[in-house]
Amino acid sequence: MHALGRAWVRLREAIGNAESGEKWALEWSRRVETRWSYGDELIDCFRFDDGYVTTVQYERQGVRWQLTPGQVPLASALAMARLYLEHRLTPQTDREGRPFIGLADHGPVQVFEEIPPEPVEYVYLDGIRTLEEFPDFITIDENLRSVFERMAPAQSRTSR
Repeated sequence: MHALGRAWVRLREAIGNAESGEKWALEWSRRVETRWSYGDELIDCFRFDDGYVTTVQYERQGVRWQLTPGQVPLASALAMARLYLEHRLTPQTDREGRPFIGLADHGPVQVFEEIPPEPVEYVYLDGIRTLEEFPDFITIDENLRSVFERMAPAQSRTSR
C-alpha cells in the first residue's frame, strides 16, 4: 500500500513541476557545503563542528530555519534536505530531540496530533549514515550521490 502512495506522490510532483516549468536547482556543491534553490527559496547543507546542518531560507522575507535538530550525520542531513526538496516537509522532533516524519499510505506527512487522523508509520531521520538507508519516499539520484561523495568526511572515503 505504501508503494502505491509513494508512486502517487511522485506523479503529482512530476505533473506540478512540468506545469510550473520551475524546479529545484543545485546551485553548488563543495566539500563543506551544498546549496539548492527554487526562486528565492534556498536549502543549505553544511558542515558544522562534528556533523552537518541543513537549513531552509526565504531570501525575500529574511526567514531561515533548521531542518535538522542540530548536528547530524551527512546522510541524515541530506535526507532532510531531500525530504523538503521533494515533499516540502520539515521533520518534527520527538521528546528526545530526534527528527521524524509520518508515513501514510499516500506518502510522507507531518503529524501534529497525538492521535493522527490517519494511520501513519513513524520514520526517524537522524540515524541515517548511508544513501542506501534512505526511506523509500526519498529519491536518490546521481546529483545526490555526487553531493554525498564530495561532502563525505575524508576518513570515510575509499581510496582512488
